[in-house]
Amino acid sequence: MKNKIIYILFIAFVLSSCDDTLEQQFSNNVEVSDAVVDLNSLNLAVNGSYSLFTDIDIYNRTLLLIPEILSDNAFIDAFDNTGRYLDFDLYTVNANNGDVDDTWDDLTRIIASTSIIIEKAKLLSFPESEQEDAEQYQGEAYALRALAFHNMQLLFAQPYNFSADASHFGVPIPDFTALGDGGTIQTPGRSTTAQVYEQIENDLLTAIDMLQDVNLRASESARKRMNLHAAKALLARVYIHMENWTGARNMANDVIENSGSELLENNEYMASWGLESNKETLLVFVNTAVDNSGSNSISHFYLNYEDAFATDDFIGTLGVTDIRKELYPRDGDVNLVEKFPRNTVRDDKIQIIRLSEIYLIKAEAHAQLDEDTQARQTLDAIIQRADPNAIISTETGQALIDKIILERRKELAFEGFRLYDLTRYGRTFSKFLQDGDPFTISAPENRTIMPIPIDEINVNPNIANQQNLGY
Repeated sequence: MKNKIIYILFIAFVLSSCDDTLEQQFSNNVEVSDAVVDLNSLNLAVNGSYSLFTDIDIYNRTLLLIPEILSDNAFIDAFDNTGRYLDFDLYTVNANNGDVDDTWDDLTRIIASTSIIIEKAKLLSFPESEQEDAEQYQGEAYALRALAFHNMQLLFAQPYNFSADASHFGVPIPDFTALGDGGTIQTPGRSTTAQVYEQIENDLLTAIDMLQDVNLRASESARKRMNLHAAKALLARVYIHMENWTGARNMANDVIENSGSELLENNEYMASWGLESNKETLLVFVNTAVDNSGSNSISHFYLNYEDAFATDDFIGTLGVTDIRKELYPRDGDVNLVEKFPRNTVRDDKIQIIRLSEIYLIKAEAHAQLDEDTQARQTLDAIIQRADPNAIISTETGQALIDKIILERRKELAFEGFRLYDLTRYGRTFSKFLQDGDPFTISAPENRTIMPIPIDEINVNPNIANQQNLGY
C-alpha cells in the first residue's frame, strides 16, 4: 500500500496542472523538470502509470463494460439498477456523458504521463550496471502508451478498415517532445486513424527492442508488468485490427512458442478467475484487498449491484458441456456474470492479455491467409480445452472465419472485445434489452463509437469541428 501511494503521489505531481480535458492532459504546464532523475525515480514514474490503468474508468470497470453493453453480450437490469451505463444500454449516449468524459480524461492522462517519462528518460545517462533496467522501464512506458492509444482509438474512432486508406478521423496525437516543463498548452486536432496505428506500432516495436526477455513460467512477477511477450501479444492484437494478417500470425506464433505461458487445462479454468494470475496470463493488472475500487469495481457491479447480465443470445452459444457456461449461472430469469468473482474483497486481478486470446489471433490470421489447416488446429486447442466433447473443426474459408469470431465471443466475453469484433467485420447485430424488443444495429453505425466529450470540444479549437458523426 505504501508503494502504491508513492506512485499515485508521483503521478499527481507529474500531472499537477491537469484537469478534465485533452487540452489540459496534453498541457505543457506540468512541472516535471526534476521528477525523473535516476533509475529509481524512473521506475516509480512507470509504476504510477500502472496505477492510472486501474482506475474505474479504465480497466477496473468502464473500459471493460462499454464494449459488452453496446454489443449483443449484455444488457442493464431495467427494473432494479443504480442508474449507471443506462445510456449505453439504450444507445442514447451524448457528448455530455460523464463515463465517456472520464475515460477520455484518464486515457489522455496516461498518454501524457508516459510520454513525459519517455522524453525525460532520453535525457538521462545511466551507468552500465543500470542500463538494462533503465531500458526495461522505458520499454514499459512505450508499451503502456501504445495500450492507452489503442483503447482510445477503439472507443472514439471507427475501425481501421472504415475507409480504404484509414484516412478517417482517429484520436489526437500530441507533440510528445513539447510535453511538460512549462510553455504553451497543446490543443491537437485529430490525427488520421492510419497515423494513430502507425504511432501504436512504432511504440510497440520500440518497446520490444528494449524489454528484457523473461520466461513467464519461471517469473510470476513479470506477468504483473508490461513484459516482452505481452508487448508482442499486444502488437498481434493491434495487427488484426490493421488486417496485417502476416504480422499478427508471426507475433502470435512468437508468443505461443517463446513466452513460457501455456493454456490452462479444462479442470483449472474456473478456479483461474479468482487467482492473481495463472499459467496463461501474459499481463495482469493487480488490485489488492486494501487498494482497489471497492463498490465501484467491476465485480461489485456484476455481482453485488447486479446491474448487468449476460444475454440469453450469448448463453445460447455455449454448449451444455462447455466449462465456460459455469461462469454465467442462471438466477431466476437472468444470467449472472462471474468472470470477476472476488466481489467480497473486490480485488479482482484484471487479465489484460491472456494466451487464449493469442491462440485465437493466430487462428484468425491463419484463416485470413488461407492457411486453414493451421487455423483449425489452433482454434480447436481453445474449443476442446473448454469442451472436450466438441467436434473437431472441418470448416474452410468464410465459415472458418465465422467460427473463429464466434469462439472469440465465447472465450473473451466480458473482457472488452465483443463490440470491436463486430465493428471491424462490419457485422449487423441485435442489441438486446431486458424490458423490450431487441433493436438492430446496422453496420457501419455512428453510435458504436463514443462522442468526443463536450468539455474537450469547448476548450480545444482544433477539435471543435471534428466531432464524431451523429453527436
